[in-house]
Amino acid sequence: MDARINELKINFTKILDLKNENVKTFSILEAKICKLKDFYSEFVKTNKNNLFIFGLDSFHFQGKLIDIEYEDIQRLYSAITNRIYCEYFKLYKIIVQYILDNIIEQKIIDLVHVNNNYPIYKDLEPFKKYDFEIIQSLHEFIIILLNSINGYLMNKEHDLKTHQIKNNIGLNIDNFVHTFQFNNIILREQLILFISYIEFFHKLHLKYLTRFTTKMHIFFSQITNDIKFEDTSKMKKMKRDSILETFDSENMNNDVIIELKNSISGESSKDGNDIKVSNLQNIFLDVNEVNVNEVDEIGQQDDMSAITIESNIKNNSLEENILEENILAEENILEENILAEENILAEENILAENILAEEKSLVDEKSLAEESEKALDTPVTLSNSPEKKKRVYKPRKK
Repeated sequence: MDARINELKINFTKILDLKNENVKTFSILEAKICKLKDFYSEFVKTNKNNLFIFGLDSFHFQGKLIDIEYEDIQRLYSAITNRIYCEYFKLYKIIVQYILDNIIEQKIIDLVHVNNNYPIYKDLEPFKKYDFEIIQSLHEFIIILLNSINGYLMNKEHDLKTHQIKNNIGLNIDNFVHTFQFNNIILREQLILFISYIEFFHKLHLKYLTRFTTKMHIFFSQITNDIKFEDTSKMKKMKRDSILETFDSENMNNDVIIELKNSISGESSKDGNDIKVSNLQNIFLDVNEVNVNEVDEIGQQDDMSAITIESNIKNNSLEENILEENILAEENILEENILAEENILAEENILAENILAEEKSLVDEKSLAEESEKALDTPVTLSNSPEKKKRVYKPRKK
């Protein structure tokens, strides 16, 4: 139990790392957007002719699109952090209520009452911004509560052993011991349930923030590719690897990756099939802004990554082919078994018909034999017709 609780702390540090990375990217983007606005203001101040103003409309719309997308990204980030606070706050309320209802140790109850000043979450405000320090503080307090419950459980387990020893010496407290053990089991399972909740939340939050970080990197790369700032090459090298790792972990479709590459780099491919997945290594690389040594190093890394990705693709295709062959083989075996069973059933039916025919013929022969025996045993009887009287001759009178 202690190991699982400590693992929760480690997993939350990954969430903090993603949050810090996003905050840094936000600050850099905001500085670049402000610089673009300064450029536009300077152009407008020094060029007030209508034709010059008309020529600056495209630049104005470019900045407007960046502002719109930046606001959308901020809104998405607010929704994610709002949801993180929502899940932690609701779990915190459930744990507190369970402690007040089932735990009688005064230290834990006092701990709950002292730390009861977190902002109330409202479901009708899904975009309300909560400071991440509050979220971190709430998460740490939930871990403290879980450790307190675990310590309380350990004390109860020790008390149970004491009661079992007393029961073994002859005291009739069997039912009491069973009830005490039952309460400890419920307490342990409830603690495991709370830990499972947080583990699931960590998995979701890591997924949300990882995907959001990828979107941030893509947006940043689009801006730095369109407008060449001084720190473009440095930032591209820093962001590129993390984005590619995300693409690989998400198993993104190759066509989608090609579209992302084209939208970021501004290049168009005549034949999308000619672009390999390994070209992703050059998505955020601007060759004009790095020196020759950096290009060589990046090219070597690209080659290795390309080989790795191609080998993974080949392995996946081989595994798919093997799986299809196994499925076909199983289907063939199943069909052969079905045919064999049908042949067996047909043979059984024929055998049953032959047996019935033989039995019928035996019955007929037996019946004929019985009739012949009856005919032989029956005596021949004469007809019962009455005998004729003998005619008596009488002499004729003269």
